[in-house]
Amino acid sequence: MHKAPPPVLAAQHGALRVLTLNRPDKLNAFTPEMLASLDAELDDALADEATRVIAITGSGAKAFAAGNDIERLVEMDSPAAYRDMLAGQRAMLRLHESAKPTIAMVNGYALGGGFELALACDFIVASTNASFAFPEITLNTMPGWGGTQLAVAKMGLACAKRFVMSGKRFSAQACEAFGFIHALAAPEALFDEVQQLATTLAAFDPFAVEMAKRALNRAGELPLSAGLDFEAAHYAVNFASEGARAGLRHFMARKSAATVTS
Repeated sequence: MHKAPPPVLAAQHGALRVLTLNRPDKLNAFTPEMLASLDAELDDALADEATRVIAITGSGAKAFAAGNDIERLVEMDSPAAYRDMLAGQRAMLRLHESAKPTIAMVNGYALGGGFELALACDFIVASTNASFAFPEITLNTMPGWGGTQLAVAKMGLACAKRFVMSGKRFSAQACEAFGFIHALAAPEALFDEVQQLATTLAAFDPFAVEMAKRALNRAGELPLSAGLDFEAAHYAVNFASEGARAGLRHFMARKSAATVTS
């Protein structure tokens, strides 16, 4: 009997773990099995000390992910749709709050849930032939995997309304101007661009990176005074770590050496 291919593939490239959504014949549209597989692969990546950065991409050159599988949605009643939205939101929130930096390596269409997946990552590196859209409004629905919230957080209210309420697809070049894409690359150079970013991120102490990410994530959610308290507390927690102590000692040693040689 022919064995179905795994819905998510994993490959290690030094400190970078690449997770590939693997339904190219369906433009990598999501199924419950794919979400469960992504969750399991994230468990493995987060538990692996050698993995410092996680990237997510889509199989094939045409699509990063085309969102939720519409064939499934049309069969759902309202309670089932609600549960499906919660499952998708849990997956997006897990990426957003991941202790390790995450990169969306967008190699084609990022539509609906695929766009939400990209926005849930810390960084978006896109191919010049990528495009982004929330087409749900054209089906008389709306984003439900965190898209309205993530879009406002990542691109601002006015731009988020433009995406969500028009259903229009925008090129990667236009999205770079909107400010939520961190780098563009030719299709053949996309992985190299992601690996370069991953190398930069992996060079720093992982606990310091985690603490900084947690503080940044709270910035848009808390009043300024509470956000400052959160930042100071996380600074103090990180300050007590051996990584921070070593970093400060290294700085002082370099400063002392520079003074002697001058």
